[in-house]
Amino acid sequence: MDDSEAKRDRVLREALGCRVELMAYARAVLGNYTAAEDVIQEAMLVVMKKFDQFREGTSMLAWCRAIVRLEVLRVKQQRRRERSLTERLLDDAVDAAFEEFQKPQRHDDTESRREALERCLQRVPQRGRRVLEARFVDELSYQQIGQRVGMTLEAVRKALFRTKKQVRSCVETCLGGAE
Repeated sequence: MDDSEAKRDRVLREALGCRVELMAYARAVLGNYTAAEDVIQEAMLVVMKKFDQFREGTSMLAWCRAIVRLEVLRVKQQRRRERSLTERLLDDAVDAAFEEFQKPQRHDDTESRREALERCLQRVPQRGRRVLEARFVDELSYQQIGQRVGMTLEAVRKALFRTKKQVRSCVETCLGGAE
């Protein structure tokens, strides 16, 4: 066994010895055991590939945690891209409600709001839905949205304002029991 293989084995053995702490860190940041487990597996693959970058005499836990942190950030970024329009608008609505009432909503309220939001989004005309999706799912700027849907910058601003107002009003009506 040459020096490189010996170092790889030492680094991997030490990294696996830090697994419990790394798992606790990933789970605390992600809030999900399965996602944390996936992150740790990916991080261990990185450790195996980059074992030669570990400096002997430094903290293995700190080095591995930095790798896990990068993997967590990658997962969070991927989650942001994958979130649906409904989830993004719901998050906005929950944020607004939290700020307004300074208390979190109960699960039943959130589920009712989600259902009302889905019903209300179905009522939005196709063009308005395209503008909402471009803004909240694809995270495009107003200028990019205008280019995508063939609208001026001012038309995009007005369309977003009106459509969000329409959806908000519809959700409030649905939750008020009037529909």
